[in-house]
Amino acid sequence: DAMILTINPAATASAAADATICSGSNYTLAGTIGGGATSSLWTSSGTGAFDDAALLIAAYTPSAADITAGTVTLTITTTGACPSANDAMTLTLDKAAAANAGSNDVMCSGSSYTLSGTISGGASTSGWTTSGTGIFDDATLLTATYTPSAADTTTGSVTLILTTDDPAGVCPALSDAMTLTLDPAATADAG
Repeated sequence: DAMILTINPAATASAAADATICSGSNYTLAGTIGGGATSSLWTSSGTGAFDDAALLIAAYTPSAADITAGTVTLTITTTGACPSANDAMTLTLDKAAAANAGSNDVMCSGSSYTLSGTISGGASTSGWTTSGTGIFDDATLLTATYTPSAADTTTGSVTLILTTDDPAGVCPALSDAMTLTLDPAATADAG
């Protein structure tokens, strides 16, 4: 009797290049396997979730803890081949910007209005713009003062928009708006 010895090629795995995403986004992996490998499994150093860890192009959803940490290592490991092979990539999570222009409000025409915007996340600076033609004392301040123009008063309202800077990395700038209604000033005539 003859003995048949089958020699399978060594398994290979590639997790692809490191990547950066904006927090709050998912990441679609691009793993590859080869050699004697027929299947694989993704694992994470963090606590996020895979839609299906057995897919080479699995989607990874970072957890709040992953976002706080700022990075997570995602590793692909071959299964069904001896010995297994693995490869890792680092997913960097840039903090998304957040902006809040404040609640809609009403003011008497002929006066100025002090804004109360807030920014957070990856945003470090911001600026105000208006749908009208009034002026800001300093549009870069979160608590800028807006003085409506005569045209704003005639229109009866103005939209004030707070926009964050474009944070470093892949996260985009973010805007939020509030509506300032301008009530006409009361008049009296004793005649």
